[in-house]
Amino acid sequence: MLQRGLFPEVLPPCFTSIDLKRALSGLIRTLQSRSFHSKRHSEYVRYSGTKHDGSRRYYGTPNPISYFYVAEFVAKHWSDFARRFEASPFSVSHPRVGTDNDDRPIIMQSLSELTTVASKKLRYAGHILKTDVSQFYPSIYTHTISWSAHTIDQAKQDTTDRSSVNYFNGLDLFVRNCQANESRGLLVGPDAFRLIAEFLMSGLDVDLQAAFRTNVIGAARHVDDYYIGVRGEAEALAALSVLRDTLQRYSLHVNDSKTSVMRGVEPLNDLWAQELRQIGRSMNDWLGASEIDDVVLFVNKALSIGKEIRSDSPVKIALRTLDQLKIYSGSKWETLEPYLQRIIFHHPHAIDYASLLVAKRVAEGQPVDREGWKQAAYDLIRRHLALNHHHEIVWLLWLLLTVDLGVSEQLATECCRNQNAHIRAMLAAAYQKGMLERRPDIRFKNKLASTDDEWLLNLVSRSTGLTNAAFGGPLAEEFEHLAIKKVRLIDFKAHLKAVKGTNTDAISLTRYGYDAEKKLRGGSADLVDDLDDEENPDDLDAQLAAALARDGS
Repeated sequence: MLQRGLFPEVLPPCFTSIDLKRALSGLIRTLQSRSFHSKRHSEYVRYSGTKHDGSRRYYGTPNPISYFYVAEFVAKHWSDFARRFEASPFSVSHPRVGTDNDDRPIIMQSLSELTTVASKKLRYAGHILKTDVSQFYPSIYTHTISWSAHTIDQAKQDTTDRSSVNYFNGLDLFVRNCQANESRGLLVGPDAFRLIAEFLMSGLDVDLQAAFRTNVIGAARHVDDYYIGVRGEAEALAALSVLRDTLQRYSLHVNDSKTSVMRGVEPLNDLWAQELRQIGRSMNDWLGASEIDDVVLFVNKALSIGKEIRSDSPVKIALRTLDQLKIYSGSKWETLEPYLQRIIFHHPHAIDYASLLVAKRVAEGQPVDREGWKQAAYDLIRRHLALNHHHEIVWLLWLLLTVDLGVSEQLATECCRNQNAHIRAMLAAAYQKGMLERRPDIRFKNKLASTDDEWLLNLVSRSTGLTNAAFGGPLAEEFEHLAIKKVRLIDFKAHLKAVKGTNTDAISLTRYGYDAEKKLRGGSADLVDDLDDEENPDDLDAQLAAALARDGS
């Protein structure tokens, strides 16, 4: 979870924490001895990301020292998590431990399983109550972690951080230490926090099943999305009342705007998405120059649907299909490249996928419209700087730097004025690698903070030699250790090496929300477009034990 689950998966692949294992060597015992030292909380680096409908979501990159304790707790008590996941009668989002070939340590079952797995759980229900939790991650109260693990009554009898009985109190503390000691909300992005959220919801599933009694025929839940099968509308209202009451005990609330009662024969997934994927599958054996017209028609159909439903999801499905068709490997690229360039102006949620396709083309040694991509990136970066849209800025900067399109001194200066540490850390790392002509306009204090929201900028800059200032603050000793070890948290060239070759995809199956198992079976990988939005592995404990044996805690 430290090596592959620290940074949110929505960040470009240059952000990597693989090197933390090496850099933390010699520090582990010291860290463990300070688990419950007071005032060791830290800020996280905020990241304004896109959503398919044009709205925004904030992700967070936690301080690696603070996150160490969360990851260690989850690893140490994995049996508690595994039992909880297995006990859930409703979940279709059971996590599994990733393999060495996966980009993330934890693989969450995709929404593509909803139609088959959820349908079985709903059985013969004549009607389906569909709803979700309002502002799920931001509304989670960290104390409910211990409530869920030990029951509310028991947890409230002993709230001490070091409690040997209510030992999940320690996880509550470690989570709060990752988010400036805030008890309201849970960070979106790091893998350990996704496991904690699923732990809470799996416990609620057991409570709900008991409370529903015979009024509910069956139910399915994917993260915080509920599908509850009932006989009729009256039973749906009764089930909704039970759900409200159960969630409220944990300070969670039903999202009324997304609550509806469906007939049992209505599809759980959007038909347009199923149809687009079906077309994509039919083109998997695409051969011959004449079929370029079919691919262009497919892209235009996805764009038309996206405009009609006001969503970028159809466009992302189309880009994923282009990846499966390997359009970056041949002359068809010249026809489709202008579409990609125009898409990023109107579909910001698809900027990441378009950038990855371009990077894959360059990795294979194929030409691209360098001037066109450069001008498009410059125009869009400046537009999104004015709006403080981190996702678009960071991905387009990554494209410029990774495929060597160039970042002018003026653009670098404009980007440095944005205070987001993801953006400025990229520029600091780029300069030290000779990718910028002039030193970026970043000024450092006499003492580098180790716990504020600039920890990423400070650690990258000190580790690469951009500044020699000493660290200050509660985590100064730990950050000095990492800096002396020259920890690498940004690597621009690793991605091009990783995707070079015909057997690799431009868009990672396990990093960007696709089901890798479906691809291996020859089917079509399906989109999980929203984070809030697998059959269980046979032995999660055995998988974790093997992972720990390889990599250590």
